[in-house]
Amino acid sequence: MSMPLLSRFQCGRVAAFRLLRQLSCPTAAPVRSIPSFTPSFPSITSSHLATGTIEVSKQRFEELLESEVVHFARALRPHPMTLQQILHLRDAKSLREFLLEELPIRYARRVQLIESLPHWNEFPHMRVIRSLYFDAFRKLRAVPPDEEERFRSMLQDIKRRNSNMLFHVMRGVRTMRAKNALTEEQVNRFLDEFLTARIGTDILSSQYLAITRPDSPTSVVSPDCDPVDVVRTAAGDAATLCRHHYGWSPPIDIVDVGQVRFPFIKQYLNYIMFELIKNSLRAVVERYGSREAAEAYPIRVVVCGDDATIVLRVSDCGGGIPLDDMDQVWSYLYTTAKPACEEVSSSNNADSDEDDDSDDDRGIAPLAGFGCGLPLSRNYASYVGGWLELHSIPEYGTDTYLYLNRAGDVQEAMTDIDAHLPIRGSFPRAA
Repeated sequence: MSMPLLSRFQCGRVAAFRLLRQLSCPTAAPVRSIPSFTPSFPSITSSHLATGTIEVSKQRFEELLESEVVHFARALRPHPMTLQQILHLRDAKSLREFLLEELPIRYARRVQLIESLPHWNEFPHMRVIRSLYFDAFRKLRAVPPDEEERFRSMLQDIKRRNSNMLFHVMRGVRTMRAKNALTEEQVNRFLDEFLTARIGTDILSSQYLAITRPDSPTSVVSPDCDPVDVVRTAAGDAATLCRHHYGWSPPIDIVDVGQVRFPFIKQYLNYIMFELIKNSLRAVVERYGSREAAEAYPIRVVVCGDDATIVLRVSDCGGGIPLDDMDQVWSYLYTTAKPACEEVSSSNNADSDEDDDSDDDRGIAPLAGFGCGLPLSRNYASYVGGWLELHSIPEYGTDTYLYLNRAGDVQEAMTDIDAHLPIRGSFPRAA
């Protein structure tokens, strides 16, 4: 088969470097020099150079792609970013050129992370995940930077194909744990890194899809997010789900202490608050058993903050969590219900995007059972410089506190491995 020779298997695109210099602060550090990656091709003749193509077998082509994955994953690291930086990426051409550099690095690292698990290829769900990310890497390395519609369609396709990723990864690690291929500590460490890494990729892809909407270009980051409005939506969705499962829902009181608007991604805040309120509803329903008995014990959500921090508190009188179980609530393997990943393919999904044109019907989400609601919510919070705390009074109730950075200027966390790797170019700073 005929494969293009021109820069498909090289590390840099001059246009992208020029873009990054242009968008970066004038005082930003100079662009690092990255060693070029030049795979070994068969002998090239003048006719090959004239046409820009050479003949390589499909097997050889796959080998070259695999080599690129290894190089991207081991030699480069993602650009740390902030919500303010994302908010100010509004030029489609500039962002597209940047994503063609950035996303392959992130997907390659995801492939390598999966391959770091012992005997990963013996587990079908892990093979599916690895295949999806490798295919995304392949597509990104093949699309020319000037083909806007093709690039947008490709991002939509990647998001659709990855929509059931949470199901596959949770089912995969649970199976690996059941077969003693992983310890619980290894499971939690892997999922923390894997799911946190997905957040940055999703933000970048969603931002491009948002600013290129033909009808109403916007940003995935709401510059003036109203947390009270998000809480009302999340509470309504959680109550509807509770009524579906139990036939009724306890009351929910929302207290707004002043105006606390701030730049944030509404779908992520909605996911966190939906999970916290859903947990409280289930606890109250199962403790009191009837609407009449629970009327005196409403779930209370308080939204407040100062100039630096937004605080949201969810309080319930659902009996609390036994103190012996408190350490386990942050484990991805902890759940008091039958694992929902054995029955459904997805839950309330913060990675979904209303612009992905997806036609799949996710159906009714489970009220409990994935075992990842709290730890994943904590990942979303910590990724943007916040944190999540849970305090329990046994036999009484639970208070959960969500703290979020109000300025949106906290960079995503980089792992220790990332710290010494070079960055290709510079991520554009917020204007």
